[in-house]
Amino acid sequence: MYRIKKLRMIPTSLVLKQAFETAHQTTKERPLTVIELLVIDDLTGNQATGYGEIQSFDDFSYTLENQTTSRAIVQTVIQPLIRTLFFESPQDFAEQLMFAVPFGSFAKASVEMAVWDAVGKLTHQSLTQMIGGIHDQVPVGIAFGLDATLSKISKAIDQGYERIKIKIDAQKLDSQKLIALLNHFPQHQFSLDANSSFTLQTASVLKRLPKNVVFIEQPFSVSDFVDHAAFQTQTTQTLSLDESVNSLDDVRTMVALRAANAVTIKQAKLGGITAAIRAIDIACAAGVKPWIGGMLSSNIGRGVDLALASLPDIAFAGDISESGRYFEHDLTVESFRLHAGVMSVPQDDGIGLTLS
Repeated sequence: MYRIKKLRMIPTSLVLKQAFETAHQTTKERPLTVIELLVIDDLTGNQATGYGEIQSFDDFSYTLENQTTSRAIVQTVIQPLIRTLFFESPQDFAEQLMFAVPFGSFAKASVEMAVWDAVGKLTHQSLTQMIGGIHDQVPVGIAFGLDATLSKISKAIDQGYERIKIKIDAQKLDSQKLIALLNHFPQHQFSLDANSSFTLQTASVLKRLPKNVVFIEQPFSVSDFVDHAAFQTQTTQTLSLDESVNSLDDVRTMVALRAANAVTIKQAKLGGITAAIRAIDIACAAGVKPWIGGMLSSNIGRGVDLALASLPDIAFAGDISESGRYFEHDLTVESFRLHAGVMSVPQDDGIGLTLS
């Protein structure tokens, strides 16, 4: 039986090498909060420190939870609660937390992440082992903002990234330029992330895309499950929901309405690693293709994403770029590098990373 002895929050900010532009916002710095937990095994008396991170952004343009509200939920709701919690496994902890706190997905996910890390260290298992991952290496993709160019994409392809993701904005889109860019690399996989910038009336261009576009992410509004479902029946293009999916209930709604043929799995947005695995199971049972999205996270979150990407039913290369892709400096001693189009999944105990 485990319990949490101490919790500490460490706010930080990672400086981007260059601004990252999406239909939501332009990001120059990435605020994050590191969660440090001391977990004790009451049976043996052994204890270990685990780390997680709050992955919400600094404003509400992406979700209704930001860094300030996430930290407030951890401090005022979760921290008092966990003093009374005893748990047999990270999954047991997640279940108790989910039942007691039916809100604050990013806050819950950060603490659960640290629990997985600590328990992995106590039981000498990697996160990949604990969740049933089967791959030591996984193919990965890379995301570009609205400033994607032929030279940037050519370089990414030369580096071995299996899938290239391009952020698009319906208000600024030059469809002829986009289609020409996609046709320039006919043998390479692309995805497009519209960040809810289209309506059914403006989406006709999405039906004319070349076949190397493997999916279109979140073309319509966050709440428009119905519009996504309607468009999915009108096109052979695969849609993937991202902003619409903020809970397991949203996953069930998406599946019931057949709103998309794929789903973007972001564990922090769903409430944690346990919820993410459950979402993958729900999607697969319905014939919907799950894949691992990115949250512009530090190496801590990147290590978790790689472990999730090692699960057997993941359909597409995840948005998991090299460590040096976005930030001037990261939070860990270890770094992740791309080799021949794949990235190694951490194999050390817990998440497998050491804070620098």
